[in-house]
Amino acid sequence: MRIWRRAAIAAAALAGVAGAALAQEAKVTRPATLGVQANIVFLYYKDMPAAQRFYEDVIGLRLAVDQGFSKIYQVSPTSFIGLVDESQGLHRASEAKAVTVSFVTEQIDEWYAYLQARGVKMRGPIGDATRHPTRGFVAYDPEGYYLEFERFLDHPQNTRLLDALRKR
Repeated sequence: MRIWRRAAIAAAALAGVAGAALAQEAKVTRPATLGVQANIVFLYYKDMPAAQRFYEDVIGLRLAVDQGFSKIYQVSPTSFIGLVDESQGLHRASEAKAVTVSFVTEQIDEWYAYLQARGVKMRGPIGDATRHPTRGFVAYDPEGYYLEFERFLDHPQNTRLLDALRKR
């Protein structure tokens, strides 16, 4: 058999396999809903004991799961923060923090006063945002993650989120 004919037969066989895979893929549909029961944001730390003390003693979060290298804290009924020892986690802690953890609360002024009294470093004073209708402030955790405490103000831009928050 000539080389070109063997190549054509091989290509046809591959096309058949690829076509069958595409046909099978076309039969698979996305689930009707995401089906998420909760969410966990994992943050990576060089000094896990300091992070634990901060989130437990200062913020007041309750430890939900202790996985040894990871500690998972409950923030709300379906929201969690996981603190991970960078030496054993999926990622390493880095100086640049590309994550902001946002706590949506009506108690903005109370949290600001409390965290200031505890000596937590703040990014700036409490206030109303200029780019979107919120009131809040940003504090830093022990390794520099931004902790944004914010309240979404009554405004047409926030209607859907405020409605969702009222349903909880």
